[in-house]
Amino acid sequence: MKKTLALVVLTGLMLTGCATKQASSQTPATAVASAVAEQTVEVPDVVGLTLDKATDQLKDLGFKVEAKDVNDDKSIIVKKNWQVVSEDPAGKTKVAEGSTIKLGVKHLTDETATPTPTPTPTQAPVPFVAPVAPEVQAPSVVVAPVVPPAPPVVEAQPVPVAPVAPPVVEAPPVMAPPAPPAAVYYPNCAAVRAAGAAPIHISQPGYGKHLDRDGDGWGCDK
Repeated sequence: MKKTLALVVLTGLMLTGCATKQASSQTPATAVASAVAEQTVEVPDVVGLTLDKATDQLKDLGFKVEAKDVNDDKSIIVKKNWQVVSEDPAGKTKVAEGSTIKLGVKHLTDETATPTPTPTPTQAPVPFVAPVAPEVQAPSVVVAPVVPPAPPVVEAQPVPVAPVAPPVVEAPPVMAPPAPPAAVYYPNCAAVRAAGAAPIHISQPGYGKHLDRDGDGWGCDK
C-alpha cells in the first residue's frame, strides 16, 4: 500500500514539473506579444485642427510631431495660425508608441486649395469589339445636265415696200428768145458820142464804116 501511494505521488510530481516547464517555455513569447500590444497606439485624426491643438493631442499619446507648409514651405512660428490638412500615418492607424507623425499644414490666410491625393485610376477591361467591314459604296452615276432645246429660228418676213414714184421733173420754163435789138444807126461820130458809145467797136450795133475812117475796127476813136 505504501509503495502504491509513493508511486502516485511521484507520478504527480513528474506531471507537475512537465506542466511547469511547458508554461515557462511559453511565457517569453506571450510576454513579447503582450508588450507589443501594449506599445501599439492608435493615431488620432487631427486633420482640420489648428497645429497647436493637433500637436498637443499627439504628444499626449507619446507621438513625435513634424509639421511642414504644403503650399509655400514657409517657416512655422505661431502654431495657432496654421491648420492641419494632411496626416501621415493617417488617423485611425495603429502605430508603435513614440512614432513620428508628419503633418502637412497651411496658413489660415492662404486661399490656395488644399491638395488632395489623386486616386489611382482603375482601368476597366476594354471590351472586344469586332471590326466592322467597310461599307462598299456603289459608283455614283454622273447625270449630265439637261440642256433645254434652242427655240426655233423664225425668219423675218420681208416687209413689203411701196413702189417709189419716180421724181417729178419739172420742165424748165421756156424762155422767150430775146428780141432782136433794134437797128441802131449813128449818122456821125457826134451822134455816137452823144449816145455815149464812142469809141464804138465793129461788133457793136450802130458801127458803120463811115464812122471808121482808118479802118482799124474802131469808129470814132479819134
